[in-house]
Amino acid sequence: MTGKWVGFGKDFDVNTGPWELIFKDASTSKATMEQYSRRP
Repeated sequence: MTGKWVGFGKDFDVNTGPWELIFKDASTSKATMEQYSRRP
């Protein structure tokens, strides 16, 4: 899935940019959950 985000900056200017959601893994094992459970 792809799209575009929209938000306001500090001076109330409009910012935009692309975003993408990618399916990575259907597993819900503990090892897989720990792999994706980290700060960006």
